[in-house]
Amino acid sequence: MAILVTGAGGQLGRALAARLPDARLVTSADLDITDRAALDAFDWTGITALVNAAAWTAVDKAEDAGSTLAAWDVNAAGVANLAWHARRLGIPLVHVSTDYVFGGGEGFLPAGHPIDPQGVYGITKAAGELAARLSPTYYVVRTSWVFGDGPNFVRTMLRLGAERDELTVVDDQYGRPTYTVDLAAALIALLESEAPSGTYHATGAGDVVSWADFAAAILAGTSCKVRPISSAEYAQGKVIAPRPANSALDLSALEAVGITMRDWREALAEYLETQR
Repeated sequence: MAILVTGAGGQLGRALAARLPDARLVTSADLDITDRAALDAFDWTGITALVNAAAWTAVDKAEDAGSTLAAWDVNAAGVANLAWHARRLGIPLVHVSTDYVFGGGEGFLPAGHPIDPQGVYGITKAAGELAARLSPTYYVVRTSWVFGDGPNFVRTMLRLGAERDELTVVDDQYGRPTYTVDLAAALIALLESEAPSGTYHATGAGDVVSWADFAAAILAGTSCKVRPISSAEYAQGKVIAPRPANSALDLSALEAVGITMRDWREALAEYLETQR
């Protein structure tokens, strides 16, 4: 299987590259998915599957009027451009989405839970999910709280924790962290197993925690303490995008096709070893 990976310079892209040594890897500098002419001119010879890890992920910046359409171009129109080529070539597309497509709900949210994005980023990602369906075979994979090789929450907590005695972190948003190594493995497994087209959730397994709990797990064994605060307190004086209060994604659709996710605490411990 000759796989084209877009967004290869990001956290997930790097994890995919490590698992797919024979894949064709392109960054936004190599191939701009918003540029139809560039996609038309691209050499698609031999490509048998497409994994889209490219995304506009500046969640707060997307709320700025000057950036909204740029976010749309990457997260929605860019996905449609890729899906059209997947359709033209008759190949599957794996597209990575997010918990931000949800606006509410209790407990674990199944893949079929109604979407209700509350901010620009979530709206553009929800549109991208629909665009991916242009592909003859599509896997829309929602994830959350991602950490890996690149800037992320874990690295930020480690850096700040080394500088301060106490960090304030919100404790009224809940979810499960996801290691890019595990997410990449799940995406590849969907392709290799030729699972049915559809929407899947792929996050770390294990217990549901708040961001403050996650931070405490990251900083365990250090002298830095975590002080929980509310989202309202964190947002005071800032202009930020709305965040989903519940990002606990149900993994049963993924498990139904024989793919399981590792407990996020085990994955975090492995990742922290790489940061020492």
